[in-house]
Amino acid sequence: MLRRVTASSRICLLALLALVVGGCAQWKDGTGSTSLVASNTADSVLDSPQRVVIEVDFVNTTIDSRDPEQSADLWQWVDETSVDAALRKRLIDNGLRVGFVSNQERFDSKLKEITVQQNAVEEFMSQASVASEVSHGSQRLPMRFGRRYELALRQPFEGSHVALVRDGDEVIGQTLANAQYFLAMTASPADTLQRVNLTVLPEVQYGAARQKWVSSDSAIRIDTLRETWSLEMIKLGLVAAAGDLIVIAPDTPLRGLASKMLTGNGADQNEQQLIVLIRVVQVPGPGKES
Repeated sequence: MLRRVTASSRICLLALLALVVGGCAQWKDGTGSTSLVASNTADSVLDSPQRVVIEVDFVNTTIDSRDPEQSADLWQWVDETSVDAALRKRLIDNGLRVGFVSNQERFDSKLKEITVQQNAVEEFMSQASVASEVSHGSQRLPMRFGRRYELALRQPFEGSHVALVRDGDEVIGQTLANAQYFLAMTASPADTLQRVNLTVLPEVQYGAARQKWVSSDSAIRIDTLRETWSLEMIKLGLVAAAGDLIVIAPDTPLRGLASKMLTGNGADQNEQQLIVLIRVVQVPGPGKES
């Protein structure tokens, strides 16, 4: 009997490992419901021309937070001028950098040099959220125009957490319980054909979960939500075409909001910095509405 149970347990563990490594990831839409999206089955979304389709990669890196030269080679292949100059300054003030990749081959080559390499056991633990504090893996999202989608950047902080954001000469802070950082994303039609407006809003969710009435496509139902602090002063408004790759990452040296929002210990308990890559896979064609 003992041997049969042990063998069965091993089979279950291998099956779970295969599922995790296969590319499953969680995302949350604006109704508050959470779905499990498998990247190897999401290609069917491309059959629907009414959807904006984006692909998000959470890349865990080993950048030395005190060495600007280590990340300089990466950012030379990113165009940051696509972000409004005033907004770009506010992002830098908070330790954040954002731009469009200008040479993907060179960018990918440099990114590989600083990407955390995990063995099979570490990968399993990280994907299962057993030990890693920062988000990981890939997600593929079919987005409807006007609907909100949430991307968790890291695990919640336990207990009291002080969140600080700089807005010009002013520093705004709040002490929050069990705070968790997110990116809230929405898509809308652009004035130019074959392009889409992407809004990316950093947020902090906190406090106890509460039940609330929410509406979906077919009904009004009760869902469980937390309080949200939306960081409107660093909200991104980007115009993108299919094939564009957007980078959101900490600046070096590490500081400000980025030091909380985009860092955490990995499965090996060493500090990692998170780089978020948002690729626009599909944009609805002329006359199509999402």
